[in-house]
Amino acid sequence: MANVFLSGEAYARLKAAKKGGESFSDVVMREVKQDLDLKEFFGSCKGMDAGKINKRIRTDRRRR
Repeated sequence: MANVFLSGEAYARLKAAKKGGESFSDVVMREVKQDLDLKEFFGSCKGMDAGKINKRIRTDRRRR
């Protein structure tokens, strides 16, 4: 177990992300993924609009 110090805003976001009965550790484990193997995603974007993909990536990065 470890103590983690958060800003008020970070705490509020973490608290808001909790779903029914989840602990803060559960939220962190759900939201902070380990490194992904890009081979798992190879070909998964075939036929998708690159502009939409880039927009989604930028939006998701701003949330973190």
